Amino acid sequence: MIKTITNTTFTLGIISVLNFVLVTLVFRELGKSGTADMGLIVLGISFIVMISNIIGGSALVYLTSRESNFTLLIITYLWAVLSTIFMGIILYGLELVPIDYIWWIVVIGFLECIFSIHNQLFIGKEDLKSHNFLKLFQKIIQLILFVLVEISLDNFVFSLLISYFIVLSVSFAYTYKRLDSYAVVEPKSLLKKAFRFGFQVQTSNIIQMLNYRLLYFIIEKTMGSVLGLFIVAVQLSEALWIPSKALSIIQYGKVSNEREEKNKSGLSLQFLKLSVIITFILTCILLLLPNSVFVFFFDEEIIGVKPIILSLSIGIMAMAFSQTFAHYFSGKGLYSFLIRGALVGLVTLILFGWLLIDLYEIIGAGIATSLVYLTSSMYLGISFIKETKFTLKDFLIKKSDIVTAINNLKSNS
Repeated sequence: MIKTITNTTFTLGIISVLNFVLVTLVFRELGKSGTADMGLIVLGISFIVMISNIIGGSALVYLTSRESNFTLLIITYLWAVLSTIFMGIILYGLELVPIDYIWWIVVIGFLECIFSIHNQLFIGKEDLKSHNFLKLFQKIIQLILFVLVEISLDNFVFSLLISYFIVLSVSFAYTYKRLDSYAVVEPKSLLKKAFRFGFQVQTSNIIQMLNYRLLYFIIEKTMGSVLGLFIVAVQLSEALWIPSKALSIIQYGKVSNEREEKNKSGLSLQFLKLSVIITFILTCILLLLPNSVFVFFFDEEIIGVKPIILSLSIGIMAMAFSQTFAHYFSGKGLYSFLIRGALVGLVTLILFGWLLIDLYEIIGAGIATSLVYLTSSMYLGISFIKETKFTLKDFLIKKSDIVTAINNLKSNS
């Protein structure tokens, strides 16, 4: 298990580095305005995939080992078409993305939907090797094309398009080689089952996506190209979540397989403390970096990013807690807590987002983001305490907790 998780974490880490390189290149060559447009293009594509994942996400992972895989693919392909059309109309009608690129966003969004469906099928078959390879392969192709042809917004879109065409060709071969049958079995019944399961799981993910990225649209409408600076700050900050996510994956697997409730809650608390310590250290390192380091990687336009990162820092720490709470509830199948936690964050964003941006501009956006993460994490934390019967004293970090958590990691190697 630990080998698989390590490979997945390594893949996430490499993809994060490649994304950082892409953002750096765009910021250096195209400035804040180009970075803002790039962020909105990627965000538009992400929203298309999020709707597609109602059926083609966690539901597909769950049903892969239980139902006809070919029927599942047919259902999810058709849903991907509908999702793409629906979100394309929304993005165009509300002008949430650069309109000059709307058709390319729709096409790339559809390609990524299909690519995501294949990858979810691989996860359902416990073939994480193929899943990790294809995700990494796509990002490498995109970066190579982007650098070799020309660093421009048009080529950013072009490199995305070609990279997905290439990896889709490979993923189709991988996917259909693993099918045992091409018979369509009870598609209507399976569609209802997939929607019923996927809607509950994906609802919290969709709301969380709004919590993470709705401010992008608000910033773009009110402050324009300064969004580019905010995107860089968010990219740097969210990179600190990789260790926390990796630990949460291990925790999720342990909680899912553990039968004793006391052990589930105890494991979660141990991993939470380790996650918080690691995230705190990384956050301090990022905040202590001098401006000259940021200027070296980007350019003079990046000056001003540190106060934004500082405004995001409370949110970064809150997410270290939230990841553990969320995976505890996921491991127990208690998705309603995740939905309510995400809604708490969204309500906070609606109530305070515009106000904080109006008062403090881009720093206000960072404070609003931190506030959203904090309130959502607090709800999940309170729910976690009620569910596990822990007290606040139990959250104090002790050396024995960290040693036990590390030993749990080693025991899976």
